Amino acid sequence: MPDTLMIAGGGTGGHIYPAIAIAREFLSRDAARKVVFVGTEYGLEKTIVPRAGFPLEFISVGGLKGKGALELLRNLFRLPLGFLQAWRVVGRHRPNVALGVGGYSSGPVLLAAWLRRVPTVIHEQNAYPGLTNRMLAKFVKAVAVAFGDALPRLGRRDGLVTGNPVRKEFFEVKDGRGGSRQRLLLFGGSQGSRVLNEAMTGGLLFLAHLKDRLEIVHQTGPKELERVKAAYRTSAFSSAQVVAYLDPIVDQIAAADFVVSRAGAMTIGELAAIGRGAILVPFAAATNNHQELNARVVERAGGAVVITEAELTPERLAAAIGSIAADPEKARRMGEAARALAAPQATKMIVDYLESIQRN
Repeated sequence: MPDTLMIAGGGTGGHIYPAIAIAREFLSRDAARKVVFVGTEYGLEKTIVPRAGFPLEFISVGGLKGKGALELLRNLFRLPLGFLQAWRVVGRHRPNVALGVGGYSSGPVLLAAWLRRVPTVIHEQNAYPGLTNRMLAKFVKAVAVAFGDALPRLGRRDGLVTGNPVRKEFFEVKDGRGGSRQRLLLFGGSQGSRVLNEAMTGGLLFLAHLKDRLEIVHQTGPKELERVKAAYRTSAFSSAQVVAYLDPIVDQIAAADFVVSRAGAMTIGELAAIGRGAILVPFAAATNNHQELNARVVERAGGAVVITEAELTPERLAAAIGSIAADPEKARRMGEAARALAAPQATKMIVDYLESIQRN
């Protein structure tokens, strides 16, 4: 029977895209191998995983942290069904190793795999681990983390620090910088960020003196596109490129001198891969404040300026942008510091780790 890797987890792109990179590396080593994903029907994995060409099994499970009383009670009652479904999925596919990447489905699947004596591994993408991985760390065979800070927070002394798997194109893209003006790229994820949109449009007045030195590309998300466009039309940056989506974003990051963004683990990994400094505004509602902890790692290395949502004002954001735009050498130094955090071997290291766990 060929080697089979089972990957459990999802919910967000930050869990799914690294898992897909791992799956592709695992398959590239032997054409006879198989990978099967396990997730939920309401996470992003429902569309992303099949589009990437991988089989996906569903189990019924929901979150427990940060939920209202009624939803918490409903999700608690669903746990036995989710575990039974996970037990059956593991039994049907008989994986040689099971990897949890965080998200609701990781818990039941890795517990079922462990009880069936399948070697189990988790990979934590953030500096502060999520609830599922903190619970799984107590019994899984091995732990891999993107940030060294995560290991003690998982209660493990052992473990492998790998960085986050980032798609190859982020390491291979050509540098698109050039021209007489600094280019700023602002993005808030596929749906955009109202907080970033409001701070940036409010800050345009304070940046007007840089209109001949600063070029702006602003990704708004679909809901706020027209409002943000209107704000730019009446500003000194009427020629700014304001769009709902950026696809592929890799080319836009490569063409930017510096970036304003949230601080998700994958965003940080992608910025590091290309080597771009950033003004990071962590999502305040992120579980356990993990985005700020991610951002502080980059800040300590010199690759970012961190502004929390509590600190964020149009004036504060404009001042941070202005200090970088007025000093191209500062943008370059920040980019090099960010690049030092890149982990081009992360995917290979994780698959090597999975293979060694499977053998042992």
